[in-house]
Amino acid sequence: MQSVRAMGTCVGLSGNFSVVRDLFGFIRGKLPPDPTGVAVTVSLSRQARRLRGRHFHLNIIAIGRDQFSDADFVELDYSVFKLRNIYNPVSIGVGRVRHWAVATADADGLDTPTSEGDLEDITHHWTVPNDAIDMFIPHNMSVPSNGGMTLGLSPQDGPCDKNSKDMNGSTCGLWGSEQTARSFAHELGHYLGLGHANDRPDNLMCQSSGASSIRDSVLLLSSQGDEMRDHCFVRDGC
Repeated sequence: MQSVRAMGTCVGLSGNFSVVRDLFGFIRGKLPPDPTGVAVTVSLSRQARRLRGRHFHLNIIAIGRDQFSDADFVELDYSVFKLRNIYNPVSIGVGRVRHWAVATADADGLDTPTSEGDLEDITHHWTVPNDAIDMFIPHNMSVPSNGGMTLGLSPQDGPCDKNSKDMNGSTCGLWGSEQTARSFAHELGHYLGLGHANDRPDNLMCQSSGASSIRDSVLLLSSQGDEMRDHCFVRDGC
């Protein structure tokens, strides 16, 4: 297995760093609780294996950061935890996870987006100039959609050019740990090239309204993994 130091070097860490906070990307510096009470564990050996294979880096940008409670950060950490578990069976790893913040005073009202246009604007206002996919989390997302609410929005096969005039990041709201985690992984699936799979209620890419279970409808086909591995943000292993 790679040493922890080598794993850190692979994702751009140097000097002293926290395994839980910096290597695994948990903003609270500890493992998030599972909403059902099941024990949460992470594996250094599995993370080392994924970093040797195809993987991508991720930025998480909290819009209205000063409004986020500890419970909100639990949702983000659980989303990161579950994202790795969902993508692992199709041999896609999640490497570096960095957290960024936009204060409510600087958000110009976009901490409370009310239209898809607002969500698109978010991805242009606070782009992180690095080699990772941007996932924006507005604190009070309220975007109507077909009688319900938009849980997240992302382009399909999103650009790696962060200066693109098209939507160049993913967005997801806070909906409770299980729904947030599924929507988070679903929207990143879109960014990495996947369309909806509404004929497969157990699939991650089935829309939530048709999913057989919010917790368990997270399966991915090998063909979907192949599609995501070809995305320009997915890199070779270290």
